[in-house]
Amino acid sequence: SLLDSSLYRSKMANCESRQETYQVQLDSGESISYQIRGLRSDDEIQEWATFCASVFSYKPNPPPPSYFERHYYHDPARVASLVRVAICNDEMVASCRLFLRTLSAGVSAGGIGEVCTRTDHQRRGLSKILLQNVIEIMKERQLQVSMLHAAPTFFPFYEKAGGYVCST
Repeated sequence: SLLDSSLYRSKMANCESRQETYQVQLDSGESISYQIRGLRSDDEIQEWATFCASVFSYKPNPPPPSYFERHYYHDPARVASLVRVAICNDEMVASCRLFLRTLSAGVSAGGIGEVCTRTDHQRRGLSKILLQNVIEIMKERQLQVSMLHAAPTFFPFYEKAGGYVCST
């Protein structure tokens, strides 16, 4: 089958190890460069978990870094490279994670989570770029279903950036 072929495994290794550079021109005329990539190993998970906790700290009951670490390590289908991040000056500034799942009747699915951008880097298209990066990986993996959970205030973003049909 296609899933067992070395060509398919090679293609997956390529899409998951992909790195891209994203340039943003600020109103001030300054240009900022972002590296878009997956986490390289489980060694980066603690840094990523701390980053996510800091970005989600605005919530009434903000999750601590241990929440994101547990969420990752308890995932039986975890793959570090599917935690996509934007790096600026050696710091994580945005994140988007792809969860792999198999639904009933063997339907392959991708869940999207931990979409966040540090406040001083918002409004630069980073979440959109990361979301589109994850959607491209889902297409390359030939996932049949994609889903995400979001607050209604974020529906317009996901509908525009990812083509998602949002509902409550």
